[in-house]
Amino acid sequence: MLRRGFLTAAVVLLASAIAAGLSWLGGAFVTATSRWPRRSAKKWAAVCTLKELESGEPLATSFTFHRQEGWYTETVTRQIYVSKDEKGRPVVRSRRCTHLGCPVTWRTATRHFHCACHGGVFDEGGQVVGGPPPRALDVVESRIAGEMVEVAEA
Repeated sequence: MLRRGFLTAAVVLLASAIAAGLSWLGGAFVTATSRWPRRSAKKWAAVCTLKELESGEPLATSFTFHRQEGWYTETVTRQIYVSKDEKGRPVVRSRRCTHLGCPVTWRTATRHFHCACHGGVFDEGGQVVGGPPPRALDVVESRIAGEMVEVAEA
């Protein structure tokens, strides 16, 4: 009877180890392939210095970062305009029209952002002045770090 009890315990222990291993593998697979990113500390990218904004004109620039999507690492480039608001603080706006995502350009003569695709027009503050865009230009989260303007990678 002693040998039968030992073999039963060994089989139960082995089955438990296999079940735990399979559960761990399943959890690791779900975590690695999840479409929901894990929250981590916000990453910031430097885009310009405060001195570059002294001209009063929006500064066209871009920044690149890497985003992890499951097991795939994607390189993302964002096109932005950096300018100052009424209080002199930097404001970062997307260079994509809110209508269909076409690029917008700054025209010094009219002091407006223009979308060449469908005639969208935005004022200096990014608000819609004319055309089909449904809302103002998107604002990107930013901060000042020393003499640099940084934007949140998102």
